[in-house]
Amino acid sequence: MKNNVFSSHVPSYVSIYNVLYRDIINNVYVEDSILPSENVLAKKYNVSRNTLRQALDILSEDGLIVKSQGKGTVVAKRNVHTHNKRIFNPMITLCNEEISDIEVYYNYSKPTDIAKAQLSLIKSDIVIASDLVYKVGKTVVGYAFVQVPTKMFDFLDVDVSQKSGIHDLLNQQIYDVAVRQSLRIQMISANEQEAMYLKVKESTPLLMIKSILYHANYGPFARCKFYFIPEWYKLKFTISAL
Repeated sequence: MKNNVFSSHVPSYVSIYNVLYRDIINNVYVEDSILPSENVLAKKYNVSRNTLRQALDILSEDGLIVKSQGKGTVVAKRNVHTHNKRIFNPMITLCNEEISDIEVYYNYSKPTDIAKAQLSLIKSDIVIASDLVYKVGKTVVGYAFVQVPTKMFDFLDVDVSQKSGIHDLLNQQIYDVAVRQSLRIQMISANEQEAMYLKVKESTPLLMIKSILYHANYGPFARCKFYFIPEWYKLKFTISAL
């Protein structure tokens, strides 16, 4: 293996990044306020728009600001919540704002091949397959696809004859009973289905998390795919070695 090590210069945007960072932390720009335009900021801090834009991009990556279409660049809220529960519904818990409405669309069907493999199912099994749309006010902020085998209902004591029972199963109960989960995180571009539910254009960048939930006495019992509109979510994980 070759070891190639090179010295490099400090990027030009670092200085303005540090100034903006301090101003945000010191409430020159308060939480949830809209930053001045790039032209105004570049003139105020005496830098080029290109240098300013690079600093803003890094501030966005670091979670200090949020670039929101139609609203401008907003100073992110800095209150960091610690979640004692090991497993929770990320669409609700990790949203920057309180989820006010959840639309649930579901059907009963035979499992897909990947569901059979990941949930240890056989051809005759039936799953409840659901599309869940999460809203803040009237704005769609996230979408999830969840599959749970119907034979799991006895373990969970679910009353699926009531819509409230289905809602609680898919949004709360499966997370409450899970003892562990496997996660895969990736950036994707919205396809036709995802764009339809999220009300965005196809190819819009999305953050996706795939999750398999495990029950202590049953094994893998829920398959979840979460699609986040990045400006609405702040995802932070703490991983400890056992």
